[in-house]
Amino acid sequence: MARIKSNPNQLTIDFLASYRRMLVSLGSADKLVYNESIFTRLTDQWESKRVIPADLLFQKSPVEAVVYRLHKSDDRLRFPDEMIAGELRGVEGLSGFAARFREQGWVILPAELSGMYKNLFLNLLTAAIGLDYLFTNRQELLAEAERVALAALLPESEVRNFFGIRLQRFPDSFRSEVSAYFNLPFEYVLKRALHIGAVSEEVAEENMSNRQPIRATTLRRPTSSRAA
Repeated sequence: MARIKSNPNQLTIDFLASYRRMLVSLGSADKLVYNESIFTRLTDQWESKRVIPADLLFQKSPVEAVVYRLHKSDDRLRFPDEMIAGELRGVEGLSGFAARFREQGWVILPAELSGMYKNLFLNLLTAAIGLDYLFTNRQELLAEAERVALAALLPESEVRNFFGIRLQRFPDSFRSEVSAYFNLPFEYVLKRALHIGAVSEEVAEENMSNRQPIRATTLRRPTSSRAA
């Protein structure tokens, strides 16, 4: 019987994968490499010094408020006792991610994002951490996190006030008004309208044609000591 060659690094790889996991990496596949390397650097610094990394613009209160809001909207969510969320300025390639490190949840975003996208992504990525235990497929996790985040940010009654006329097309003035009112990109308000049945799938599809989609990178099995 052929002998199985052992990989001396496998124990380290498996151990790392068990406590440092990327959940959702926003953007295209090439962004995963940047996000993983940044996540590893930040958590290694945390592990060695037990302090928030100096280059992380740390914001504890906003993520606590997001956790509270999401919990009120959906009682399925389970969050770790400690959440670390913040922004990094001037980090080329960073697109944003949600991850787990030991008993912590991490949400990291580029500081250069506009206010409304920052608001959206903070809620979406935080929701992904709370839903992680329910999903093994990361694309499904992202889709449900988006649904949960939009439900928490966009009250159904207020969305229906805008979309109750059953419009087929939405002029720029309408899009701007809706976006400014909710402080969210119009395409995501439209998606929430679709979720609650205020617009049809056909209308939503036609009017989302200019949307730049958020894609969760398919996470590969770890082949090095980088974050899994």
